[in-house]
Amino acid sequence: MDDRVQQSQLSFPPDMVIPPQRYSGEANHAEEAARVFRRCWMFVGFTDDLRNDNDFITADIAGTSVLVQNFDGDLRAYHNVCTHRYSLIHLRPCGNGKPVCPYHGWVFNRDGVPVGIPGNREHFGLDDAAKKRLALRRFEVAVRGRFVFVRLEPAGPGLDEQLGAYGAVLDHLSELFTDRIDEGVLPWSANWKAALESALEVYHVDATHPETFKGYVKKVWICSYEGEHSRGVSQLSDGSARWWDGVSQKMGLPRSDRLESYDHYLIFPNLAIGVSHGALMSVQTYDPVGPDRCELHYRLFLGETSKPQTKGGAARKAVEANVAGFNRTILGEDQRVAEATHKGLKQVQVPAVLGSCEERIAAFHRAWLARMAAE
Repeated sequence: MDDRVQQSQLSFPPDMVIPPQRYSGEANHAEEAARVFRRCWMFVGFTDDLRNDNDFITADIAGTSVLVQNFDGDLRAYHNVCTHRYSLIHLRPCGNGKPVCPYHGWVFNRDGVPVGIPGNREHFGLDDAAKKRLALRRFEVAVRGRFVFVRLEPAGPGLDEQLGAYGAVLDHLSELFTDRIDEGVLPWSANWKAALESALEVYHVDATHPETFKGYVKKVWICSYEGEHSRGVSQLSDGSARWWDGVSQKMGLPRSDRLESYDHYLIFPNLAIGVSHGALMSVQTYDPVGPDRCELHYRLFLGETSKPQTKGGAARKAVEANVAGFNRTILGEDQRVAEATHKGLKQVQVPAVLGSCEERIAAFHRAWLARMAAE
């Protein structure tokens, strides 16, 4: 009896938890795209890939393909769909090249207008006004540090307002973690919310990561909040801290003087950033590609070494391989339980029971429910 009383006091009420039916279904997916992903500033990449004229990156925001292009130093974001016969324009995640449709060779300028149309005079007869009516749909783009964000719908707060105090965190991380050592995209057969929730608590660590993450951190999760966003801090295990101290010294890696534990940030809705001992940054997005599928895009960064002679050496390569392999193993373990949870969510009607150890998930649910209820 006492245990049940304690549970009722510590767990979150069902009306604060996303109903299981909202983790699947085309109608839910479409509503979520309209109310959450189109209205939020969405992380799409780094300025590292946009340094030069005609550099570009592409991203998919809940079914909308977006290109961000450097036009002589000016970053602009457009719908990555040709207005002629609707082929995607840029087919790679990043690269360098003008916005040229691969299907019929239509060329678009910095204003998104198709200024180069093969056979225009013979076949289309489009004057300047008609070409302007065929301009690509433009989106808002903003940068904080090296993090690039796009918003599909223009109404609402600016990026700095949406980030709040976490904007300064992105500035700090951008200055420190400049050396990308690994990147990948993993398809998961799970709704993006079920996938993301595995990153918002350490309660699952003993069962899901008994040979990996369990030994990496101490199972203490100190949480704090900034608007829709959240932070969880856990102390690294003594062995993990010693390993990072040794690697940082031997490799000449800089460390953050502000983030000395395992610090994990969620930038709502789907950007997760983890920092290990101030020496390693993991950046992950959980991108919906359908109601029952998502893609996890991960990137790993170290700081710029003060011992450049170590870059490319055997010891440095071993460290990078160790870190990248460890990260991929943990993601694989999370994928297994996220996909199992998604299958279970489709078979029940009652909201999940969230305990006090899952308060960041509850905060994420509150933010999601508020967005979905907004007009």
